[in-house]
Amino acid sequence: MRNPFEVYTSLKDEKKPRQLDWDESAADSQSSLEEVYDSERSAPALRWLATATFVFFGCLVARMFYLQIVQGSQFRALSESNRLRPQVILAPRGKILDRSGVELARNAASFNLVVTPFDLPKSGLDSEIRKLAADLQLDPAEVAKKISALDKTSIQPAVIEQNISQQQSILFATESSNFIGFSIEEIPARSYVDGSVFSDVLGYTGLLSPGDLAGKNANRYATEDYIGKLGIESQYEDFLHGQNGENLVEVDASGKLIDVLGQNPPVAGQTLVLNIDKDLQELLYQGLRDAPGSTRGAAVAINPKNGQVLALVSSPGFDNNLFVPGISSADYQTLLNDKNEPMFNRAIAGTYPPGSTSKLMTATAGLQTGVIDDKTVIVDNGVITVPNQFGGPSYQFHGWKPGGLGSMTVRSAIAESSDIFFYEVAGGSPNGSFTGLGPDRLAEYFRKFGLGKPLGIDIQGEKGGLVPDPSWKMDYYNNDPLAGKWYLGDTYHMGIGQGDVLVTPLQVAEWTAIVANNGTGFVPEIGQKVVDDSGKILWQNQPKVLVKAIASLENIKIVQEGMRQTVLTGTARALNTLPISSAGKTGTSQFDGSNPLRTHAWFTAYAPYEDPQIVVTVLVEAGGEGNAVAEPVAKNALLWWAKNRYKQ
Repeated sequence: MRNPFEVYTSLKDEKKPRQLDWDESAADSQSSLEEVYDSERSAPALRWLATATFVFFGCLVARMFYLQIVQGSQFRALSESNRLRPQVILAPRGKILDRSGVELARNAASFNLVVTPFDLPKSGLDSEIRKLAADLQLDPAEVAKKISALDKTSIQPAVIEQNISQQQSILFATESSNFIGFSIEEIPARSYVDGSVFSDVLGYTGLLSPGDLAGKNANRYATEDYIGKLGIESQYEDFLHGQNGENLVEVDASGKLIDVLGQNPPVAGQTLVLNIDKDLQELLYQGLRDAPGSTRGAAVAINPKNGQVLALVSSPGFDNNLFVPGISSADYQTLLNDKNEPMFNRAIAGTYPPGSTSKLMTATAGLQTGVIDDKTVIVDNGVITVPNQFGGPSYQFHGWKPGGLGSMTVRSAIAESSDIFFYEVAGGSPNGSFTGLGPDRLAEYFRKFGLGKPLGIDIQGEKGGLVPDPSWKMDYYNNDPLAGKWYLGDTYHMGIGQGDVLVTPLQVAEWTAIVANNGTGFVPEIGQKVVDDSGKILWQNQPKVLVKAIASLENIKIVQEGMRQTVLTGTARALNTLPISSAGKTGTSQFDGSNPLRTHAWFTAYAPYEDPQIVVTVLVEAGGEGNAVAEPVAKNALLWWAKNRYKQ
């Protein structure tokens, strides 16, 4: 019989009754509720819950396995890269020195505002930019525009503003915690001596842009690096750009520096020594600035024995220091809109009719081809009349002196700059009594002297000028039989450096050097050598022959003697007062068809006459007569050179 104070279940262990609690026992044992058996309860809900729980934890374990085991190394590296970062230390650029070791380009401390896009806050960035711009006196819209163009996941710093003042950098440091993702970077920036004087030679550096790395080792450069953009800075970039260093730094979640864990110090660029003489360059620049009638011009000085460029001047110049911190839009527009074109390198890229300076080439060609010799006499009556082949009025070609210069040999024709003599040497006499070179042979010799193509100087932007001939003219006028026809007058003009002949001041200096150096010329070179800190030569520029034995020594000597007579008795007698001997040639070239009185002033000379060591060529744009305007500039340079550099 069952005990009424014990509870029995339908489980198999019913022989083991459980004692009821007092309150349970107080219930009516005769309750009408039916007995409930475990076998009648619903089990599926519990099974579903167990299954879901099992699947959930299974997925969780699988995901943890994938993240920690399969991709663990990748995420570990990503985590480390966000915490440990390489911080580039920009290497100082190599110094640039003149031939005597005087600094022309050095390095000075500068500050840039940079941003690491990955560290920028996900919210509140606009207010941060406004605060930053207010403190550093920047345009917030411009800052925001630069940031919007960046890859937000990049941990590579990007320059937002260059040339932050030291005072601004100190202010930033005091409030750096408010500017998450931003930092101030101290860099070695270029500082140029006498920027306007040397800008066309040295060029300038600027912040790296994607197109600058063509043909270069990109691994040598950081995203916020600087590179040579123009001139010597660009030409010798491989030497001047050093090896960047690196700090391994630890940062917190906001990118703020916690600690420097290690350093690989930068290696400065190598020192470049130029052939340029700083004092001579400055003297010629000032001479052009003081020349009457025009401040636009160019001057070149070369050592004819090896092609070393002692001075390369274009006036007016521009201050290349403006480009170092990143030139402002206003300053750049001022340079571009200046009617004197200060950024135009007239010495190598300006092309002009050479006028009578080209008579040196015409004389050499005439002598070497046998058209004339040193005893040939041509009478200069002041004018040559050429009959009109179509029956119209005759054409008259005048010399510079009304009434003429009389009987001329090649020496006296060079000294007195006889146009009539060189008209006939170039094209012959109209009546056929004297046969000249003709346009093709004349063009051939002009090209032998280096005209019509760049000479290969070691800076960018050199132009080759133009050597016209009959085929060029016909092609230029699209094979028009009338407009493209070559006339005797074309040859006459070509023979005295007028018409379509175009040359650079560098080319005039080059052909003068070829004559001075007995018919051999060298490629003009600005860079001389690269040295290390101890002065050891790491690289040296070797002279490269451009022209060899362009004419016999006998014929070259005749041309030299004509240039010497130019100084002794001819159009350059002012050079007689120099303490050293010299030889020269004046030139006056027309360039404005509507006004023949507008002329460029040329003068080219070398010294000493017996042992040439320097060539000086001067052009003054629209300056007037060569002997009145260009010659004094060259004379002053030769006088200075004789007193300060000759035999030193």
